[in-house]
Amino acid sequence: MTQRVFVALLTVAVFVAGYAARALTERGQPVPPPPAALTREFARPTKTTNDAKKLDRAKLVAEIEKLRPQIVAYTAQVAEIDAEFDREFTALLTPEQRDKWTANQKKFAERDAKRLAQTAPLSDEDIMRERDRPLTDIYRQVTVTPRLEWVTKEYKLDAGQQTKTRALLALRRNQFIALLDSTAHPTIRLSRLVPLVERVAANPAK
Repeated sequence: MTQRVFVALLTVAVFVAGYAARALTERGQPVPPPPAALTREFARPTKTTNDAKKLDRAKLVAEIEKLRPQIVAYTAQVAEIDAEFDREFTALLTPEQRDKWTANQKKFAERDAKRLAQTAPLSDEDIMRERDRPLTDIYRQVTVTPRLEWVTKEYKLDAGQQTKTRALLALRRNQFIALLDSTAHPTIRLSRLVPLVERVAANPAK
């Protein structure tokens, strides 16, 4: 082995030994945290109570009363669309299925009556929830498959009943979309607040 080759190999060995020693001594050291300024840059600002926008109940009630005739007309048309579906759907059911349908309708009516019988003032959160609820109602009216799956499971529909029910749901969807196209958005959004307007106007106890 020449002296030049020996020196080169010795240099490589010393470099490798130094690198290994450094890796062993620094392996367990924690990674330093990022600078505080960097974390603040990506932090989402929090809102204080004073930043929250107070709901103007008087203005909301005035808007509801102004639109009341349109809202009443809209809800009546929605009820008629639903009633037409109910008539056609129940005609497809067997006596046993129809008995369960009647029991369910009674349960739903009692639930709604209990809701409307409450007199406590609505909180701002309650009002916002009721104002946004029509969006959920729209989904229920315009989708076919979820509703079909539910009634199939609930009433144990056979294949023939499922086919006819799907057609009825598609018809109801088309009727409801036509109603949406002819109805102003505020009328739809405020529709669930009309029966609750007195509870909207009342200020909740602090």
